[in-house]
Amino acid sequence: MTRKQFILAAPFAATLMRGADVARVAPELLLTDTSGRQIRLSLLRGKVVVLEFMLTTCPHCQNTAKLMSRLQKEYGSRGFQAISLPFNDEAPSAAPAFVATHQVTHPVVAIQRERVYEFAQLSPIIRHSVPIMVFIDRRGRIRAQFEGDAAFFQNEEANFRLKILELLREPGSRPTDGVTPTRKSPAPTSVSTLRPATPTESR
Repeated sequence: MTRKQFILAAPFAATLMRGADVARVAPELLLTDTSGRQIRLSLLRGKVVVLEFMLTTCPHCQNTAKLMSRLQKEYGSRGFQAISLPFNDEAPSAAPAFVATHQVTHPVVAIQRERVYEFAQLSPIIRHSVPIMVFIDRRGRIRAQFEGDAAFFQNEEANFRLKILELLREPGSRPTDGVTPTRKSPAPTSVSTLRPATPTESR
């Protein structure tokens, strides 16, 4: 399965972090998905949330997104929420076509590259593999994080299920849907221009 690596031409050396502190409260995210719905991460407290930071052009990311849609259908009624967040340069315009082509049924939200580095606590001068998966428990705490070349992906679906079920069994605050309709017709996500960075393929 093809994975992709990326590196940011970094203006962020001053905020460089060597690695993510996995046991941490998830930072706030206020997002608008491809159907125009607003999603505030903090309002998803009470649910198990899995974020997929990804590239729309990455085959591994595409397959993972399709898996997440299947898991959303299976576990959504039990308090699971999947969200895919593409951050390649063309993501704002490519996200709606990505959803349609790959029949993704969970929310897909284009996000700025800088916010990915900040949220996932990634060094901007080290190559990273996508997808980057972040597992958030019912209390809004990041409990696990994996990059695309991690052993976690060698048995991807089984490992996803184990981690999701583990977090679903834990108590937490009362669930809310965290999704607010903002307009009747679908509209693309509006984000500011992403900083240029060219991904290179790695097999």
